Parts: sequence; structure tokens; C-alpha cells
Amino acid sequence: MTKIPYAMAIGNWLPYSETFIYDQVKHAKKYEPYVLARGLNPARENFPYDHVTSLGPVARMLYYAALPCGKFASVIKESGAKFIHAHFGTNGALIAATARKVDKPLIVTLHGVDVGILLNPHIPIDYLFYKRTYKRMFETAQLLLPASQELADCLVQLGAPESKIHVHRLGVDTSAFTPFKRPERPAQFLMIGRQVEKKGFEYGLRAFAKIAGKHKESTLTLIGKGPLQEQLQSLATELGIADKVIFKGSVAAQLMPELLANYDVLVAPCIVAKNNDRDSGLIVLKEAGASAMASIGTYCGGLPEIVEDGKTGYLVGQHEVDSLAESMDALASDYNLRTRMGIAARAKMEAEYDTVKQNEKLEEIFDKLV
Repeated sequence: MTKIPYAMAIGNWLPYSETFIYDQVKHAKKYEPYVLARGLNPARENFPYDHVTSLGPVARMLYYAALPCGKFASVIKESGAKFIHAHFGTNGALIAATARKVDKPLIVTLHGVDVGILLNPHIPIDYLFYKRTYKRMFETAQLLLPASQELADCLVQLGAPESKIHVHRLGVDTSAFTPFKRPERPAQFLMIGRQVEKKGFEYGLRAFAKIAGKHKESTLTLIGKGPLQEQLQSLATELGIADKVIFKGSVAAQLMPELLANYDVLVAPCIVAKNNDRDSGLIVLKEAGASAMASIGTYCGGLPEIVEDGKTGYLVGQHEVDSLAESMDALASDYNLRTRMGIAARAKMEAEYDTVKQNEKLEEIFDKLV
């Protein structure tokens, strides 16, 4: 079957933090994306794909001025793309002028930071162009696809037409994750993500410190890097748990299934950052569920849509260290409980977040446009 071409507007091709984009490319059935990237990421060799067009420095500078991009317009025309799908509102705002120039429908998927930043009264300088252009993007786009209901509510607050908003949750490749039954052992806790404010890792460390004396053989491992790494390492020392906290750095996405099998509980103590950035559909929570791991999340962003409190894990309030520690203690103390929750989490991912099924739903949305 000949696939229907469309253009996919993104930032850089492709950081490990955006592997969901590659999953969409890989699992496309009816549609073939022609990727329009602002630039190239050093990790791109891990994501081979033929149809990727990127911009040079001069063209990128003009693109940031929200002007129609001739190079991207040519790709759209030559490929016969029927529409443009942008990942992140920033890329939607940038590609909107080109969409108007080539007269193609625009769909924009919004992931979290691209919505929260607009609610912040103090916009960082590198987002000023977005602040100036997001309302025009709302006008240009035929559809806005927030990754969670909370983001949908925020879009309405920002003035987006409700008729254009359709929640579409990103999936996870469940076939890549074996629902591993973990051995009965002292619980090994895990936190994954960029070490930035919205991840709330400080609260995870403080909660772990409260139970470390009781669960002497448990550890807490942090995967990822970020500007707060030194601060978090210093906090672990201050709390007296430095010997039980392991900072592993970044791990390649393809190694994640194997890595998750070595841990028992994922901790995601996310918060809404001071700049209103927040997580929507946290991919690592879905990957943990796909590997049959119990999780602890917070009532933040799209996390309550992924974790079912008391069934697939626990949910606690943002910043609530005591509640977080109680949940960690409960799972560390009861092997059968965390095993049952892990099995339920796998079932939920298969039913609601499998990437093949979610991509089929996305293509049904595309069908309505085409």
C-alpha cells in the first residue's frame, strides 16, 4: 500500500528525550512523514531515517523570525505532503507561516513545557518569539493535540478554541519491554529524567532519606543529567544517604528495557516548576509500567492519567515528602504488593498506551484531515 505523505515539524533530529517521535515514525502504517528539523542532534545516528531535512545556520535564523521557510516549503511541495504535523507548540508556531504559504493544514501536538511556559508571566528570552506567535498558531492550526487533559484545560485558559482541542496521549512500545517478574530482594528505587526543577528529584531524595534507615539494603539510582546534578549530589551528602544514592548519568534509549529490569520501583516526584513547566505524559512512567514495574507519581500534569493510585502504584501531592516516603516504605516493605501493582501497570499500558494502538488513533485523526 502506498503511504500518504505528510510533513513532521520538530526541533532537532533527535535527542534521546524525544524517542516518542521516532516511535511515531517507525510505527506509521498509512502515512509517511517527511521530517522538517531545525537542526541535527549528536544522537541522530541512533535514529536512522531517510526523510530528514534540516536547516543551516542562516536559514534557521530566518525560521526563528517566524518567516516562511523556503527549504521546508520545497520539501512539502516535492513530497506531496497533505498536511503538517508539528511536535511541540514552539515548532508549531515556527512552521505556521510556512503552512499558510503552502496552504496546508497544520496539526500541533503539545507536550507540557510548550504550554506551561505561556502561563508564566516572565517568559525566558529564548521563548519570546513563541509568546509573540502562539495565538496566530492557534488560528492557523486545524487541530491542537495536548498530551493530557490537564494540558487541554491549560490551552483553553490560554484562549485556544475548544473545538480544535483533542487530547491524544503518546504511547510506549510495549513490545520492546518484557513484563519482567523481579526477584524478591531489598527494593531498588529509580528516578529517571533531566535533573531540572520540574522532575522534583529533590523530594525523592528527601523521601528516600526518611526510609533509608529502615530499608538498609535499598538504594536510589538517578538516571540522567542536568543543571541541578551538583545540587542533588550535595543534598544526598547532606541527608546522609550519599552511599545509597547512585548517579548513573545518561543511558541510551535502546538500553532502557534492560536497565528497568534491574529496579523495582520508579519514583516520579514531579512538580509544576516556577516557570509553569510541567510533565504531561511522562514517557518513563509508561516504560516502567510496560516492564511491569510499580511506580510512585504525583498529582501533576498528566501523571494521574498514567498511574492509578492504589492499583498500578501510588499518587501523592506535589512537594509532599512525608506522603512520598510512606508510599516508598509501603512498596519496599511488601514484595507481593509491588509485584501485583507491576502486573496491573503492564496491563494498563497494553490497553491504553501501546504505541501501535496510539499511532492508529493518531492516523484516524489524520484521516479526518485528509
